[in-house]
Amino acid sequence: MKATRAGLAILVLVTLMGVRPALAQATYGAFELGAQTTLLRLSNFGQTNAGIGGRASFDLSRWASVEAELNFTPRDNATYTSTSISGDVMRTIYHRRRADALFGIKLGPRGHRLGAFARVRPGFVQLTDKGIECAGPMCILALFMKPEYHTELALDLGGTMEFYPSARTVARLDLGDLMIRHDRLAPPCSTCVTHNFISRVGFGLRF
Repeated sequence: MKATRAGLAILVLVTLMGVRPALAQATYGAFELGAQTTLLRLSNFGQTNAGIGGRASFDLSRWASVEAELNFTPRDNATYTSTSISGDVMRTIYHRRRADALFGIKLGPRGHRLGAFARVRPGFVQLTDKGIECAGPMCILALFMKPEYHTELALDLGGTMEFYPSARTVARLDLGDLMIRHDRLAPPCSTCVTHNFISRVGFGLRF
């Protein structure tokens, strides 16, 4: 009886060891977690600010994925220069903090080592006022005009290149246009849509 039980236990163990790799192979690599560095070129100010972020994605198929990412820029400063009727130049630096969240789909062919994709990801951008710095004869007016920031709608359109050093790792480069619909009392405008060049370099792990 003991020999029968031991044989049965060994048989179950061997069976589970065979099933587990098969299940892992069937679902391996569908989910990805990654981290990234970000660069955002503010088109209306001609400045580029750096940040960090994280992302998660899930493969619907070999050519389609849904993904979400959060990015944080601790020093998203913007310099605004204006000239009065008398010719006086005023230079105002808006010290800000930026956070953005994007959710969408990634489509394109994926090979064994390389993948090329197009992205469409709507989302939100939140700016936080961290103070104003000003230089010029009209600065007293700028200091009294405190900017009002609100959560704004955004749309990320662009391309993604991925390189797969191994079955579990992903190196990624994102380039594109982050369109932001502004509706606030702050430069560059009160109501408009700006186009901002974005680039992101990241690394991820598949599970």
